[in-house]
Amino acid sequence: MSNPTRQPLETCPSCGCPDLFIRKDFPQKIGLLIVVIAALVFLILASNPHTFYLGAWVLVGAAVVDALLYCFVPKITICYRCRAEFRDVPLHPRHGGFELSVAEKYRQ
Repeated sequence: MSNPTRQPLETCPSCGCPDLFIRKDFPQKIGLLIVVIAALVFLILASNPHTFYLGAWVLVGAAVVDALLYCFVPKITICYRCRAEFRDVPLHPRHGGFELSVAEKYRQ
């Protein structure tokens, strides 16, 4: 939970970079793993006409899990240059999602 007395970041406190972005604080590999497992289980169950409906329910379940994670996982601020993550600061309304064109400026 963020501290209401703190100000949103204008620049990165680690490297001074003025370009920051916001994303969900959730490991992308775990999200991808959920999707891959749901897809494999669906394909296995869908190969038999008698269990196809179970495969469909697996996909619905994966979508529900994804929606719940999206609703409850907090957002964090990240620096484009040094990739430092800041969890305990308020989100700045000027900072948006990741933009590849900005990230290319800081690619090493």
